[in-house]
Parts: sequence; C-alpha cells; structure tokens
Amino acid sequence: SMPALWLELRPIRAVAVQPYVDAAAVTMTLGVEAETRITPAQTTPNCPFPEKISIVPPTPAQVSIGIPIDVPFTGINKIVETQFAGRTFPEDGSGSVNVTVKRASVLPSGERLLISLLVNAKEKSSFFGFGGEANVHIWGRPVLDQAQQTLRLTNIELAVESEAAFGLLGAAARAAMPHLQKVLADKATIDLKPLLGDARKKIAAAIAELERNEDGVRVAAEITSLNLADIAFDSKTLRVIAEAAGTINVSITTLPGL
Repeated sequence: SMPALWLELRPIRAVAVQPYVDAAAVTMTLGVEAETRITPAQTTPNCPFPEKISIVPPTPAQVSIGIPIDVPFTGINKIVETQFAGRTFPEDGSGSVNVTVKRASVLPSGERLLISLLVNAKEKSSFFGFGGEANVHIWGRPVLDQAQQTLRLTNIELAVESEAAFGLLGAAARAAMPHLQKVLADKATIDLKPLLGDARKKIAAAIAELERNEDGVRVAAEITSLNLADIAFDSKTLRVIAEAAGTINVSITTLPGL
C-alpha cells in the first residue's frame, strides 16, 4: 500500500484586486499565496496569516498550487515491487530463456536511478533446462512522462556484474541479456498515479474545509486538475512536483448588521 501523505500549506502573501461594482453586485477578487508541500509525516508548522494585503492587477479567478511531494525511496520501492515482482520476460514467451522477477527495488545513484532485480532465469532450449537466480542491476536516467503520469527510465544499461551472474546458465542466457535489456527499456516505468490520487484527496480535503453556506456567505471550491510537472531526488527522497488547478467562488448575500 502507498505511504500516508500529508498536505502542508504555509500562507506567505495575501493579494486583492480593486473591486468591481455594477447594479447587481460588488465583485472582489482575493487571493493567498502559500508555500506548499506534501510529506510522508505529519507536521505542525507555524502559519500566521500575512499582516497586509497587496493590491494586484486583475487576474483570472483560479486556484493554482504547485506542490512538492516528497516520498522516501522506501515508499517508491513498494510501487516498484508491485509493478515488477512476479513478471516473466519476455512476456510473450518467445525467448530461449524465461527470466522471472522475484523481487525489485530502486536506489538513487548520482543523476541516475538503479533498479535491482532478483530474478530466476531458466533455459527453455536445453534438454537439461538449467536455471538459477541472480541479481540484475539496471541503470537508467529518470524522465517524467507527463502525458502518462509515469516516471520512465531512459539510457538503460545493465551493470557488468549482472551479465557475469548468468555465466552458469550458458550461452543461451547470455544471449537473452540484450533482449532483456530492450524489454526493460520499454517496461522500466514507475507509475506515479497512486501518488497523485492520494495527493488529490489531501488537496480536496483541504479545499473542502473552505466551503461553507451560512450567515449569508456561500463558499464553493473545486480542484479541476492535478498533473505532474517535474521530478528531483537526493540520496533518500524522490520529490515529485505536482500542479493543481481549481476555483474558489465566494458569494455574500447579506451583510451583518452594524
């Protein structure tokens, strides 16, 4: 299962547009700029509201939130394990060797990611059907696929020690390595949609707290889209930058008596 995520909002600036007055209503645009992040642990930040309101030029009424989602690689490993463990390559069974993934994990390595697979390889063409286990290490440069909302690895390379690990399986197994490399290049993606789904729930819950319909005030809030924008990582954490967009509309039908 995915690790629990927490949304942190820290307001840093309050803005407003000069009100527009017509015969039917007074329309005002107010806004708040906030630093946001999503973390795997609950925090208790000190968040005083900005002391003054800045007047800004008219802008479209919308909610736009850029959110860094910080997930430890222990959490990413759960996603990778779910996606790879139990799969057999080639998936169509066309190769002379079947390579079944038993365990998978991912670690950062400089500007690349290292996916480590514990695999079981078994010859199909040999009468003896030789087989064995080995740790296959795959290097790849992470690229964000915004359309598919996935993290894809490019420039796939197999670590040298991985090829040597198949030495006991003979020429057939070694011949299968380039094919395995091609398959992994096509399949080496990490689906980040579970992260987005949980983040959307947290944002929607935070926005829902703003909604009200009482004392002559009606507040309607909605998140209309949430997409991945960028990625970064260090030795312990993968940071995914998500962009949320939506609207907040406030209607005042009655004013309190003075």
